[in-house]
Amino acid sequence: MKKFKYIVIALLLLMLYPIINGMGCDFNYKYVNSNHEQFGSCKFGQYTLIDYPDPQQDNGYTILKGLYFYAFGNAAVFVVDTEDHTKKITDAAIESLNWTQERFWRQFDLRRFDKNTMISYSSSPKKALHVIPYDGTLSMTDSGH
Repeated sequence: MKKFKYIVIALLLLMLYPIINGMGCDFNYKYVNSNHEQFGSCKFGQYTLIDYPDPQQDNGYTILKGLYFYAFGNAAVFVVDTEDHTKKITDAAIESLNWTQERFWRQFDLRRFDKNTMISYSSSPKKALHVIPYDGTLSMTDSGH
């Protein structure tokens, strides 16, 4: 019975690790490509993403807010709120809406490449690899080097 208790405690600590580690996030980034201008930030486990689809056409924006979890190079965002302020439907606006409103849970591979660059890979809503300049730390265990 004692062994079972220790196994349960160890499993609970393992389940809490991504939550506690994600609370150590403190970063900001800006990512720009031809169809999107994105601003993201995370502070004490609170993640916010503002996406401007078609920024050259002033087509509004979408907002995603959520709780950030991080463990072993994998990041997840439990979505708590989304807002759609787009003005017209374009391919970029649909892509932005898919990102913010597809489901309540976003998961992606997020790793530090060097001191000021992170690499993000996600397979949903479509496969995408991004090299993103940023400032800060990804998690409590992120060394910042």
